[in-house]
Amino acid sequence: MKKELILLGLMLGSGAVATRAQKLVIGSRVPDLKGVAWSTLPPRTEAPMLIEFYAPDNASSARFFPKLAEIQHRHGNGNRGIQIVVLTRGVAATTLDSLRARYGERYFIGSDPDGRVYRAFHVQYVPYTILVNSKGELYWQGNLGNLPTSTLEGVR
Repeated sequence: MKKELILLGLMLGSGAVATRAQKLVIGSRVPDLKGVAWSTLPPRTEAPMLIEFYAPDNASSARFFPKLAEIQHRHGNGNRGIQIVVLTRGVAATTLDSLRARYGERYFIGSDPDGRVYRAFHVQYVPYTILVNSKGELYWQGNLGNLPTSTLEGVR
C-alpha cells in the first residue's frame, strides 16, 4: 500500500511540473515582445513568426540554425512569409554582435536582458520554439526538430 501511495504521489507531482511548464495554449494570444533589445530591426507583428529561444552555450540550440535556414528559404519569402526570430537571454553584447553579423540579414535577432520575455512565454528550457500566426496566436510549440512541414505550410 505504501509503494502505491508513493508512486501515485510521484505521478501527480511530475504532472504538476509538466502542466506548470506549458501555460501557453494553442490558439491563445501570445505575449508581446516588449522588453526585447533588438540587434536587428524588430519583426512585423502582422506576419507569422517562428520564435526560437536560443542559448549560445547550448549545443542543441546551435545545431538548429541549418533548420532555421531551410525554413527561411522555403517559407520566409514575401510579406506574408514566416519571419524567423532568434531570442537570447542575458548574453554578452559580443555574442549578439556575432549573431547579427552571421544571421542579421535573414533573421530578427534580439536579447531579453532581464528575462521578462522568457518568463512571459514560460520558457523552461532551450532550445524552445513557438510558431505564431499573423493574428498573434500560438499556432505550434515545442522542439524545432519536431516541427512538421505541414504545420509550416498551414500557418497564416
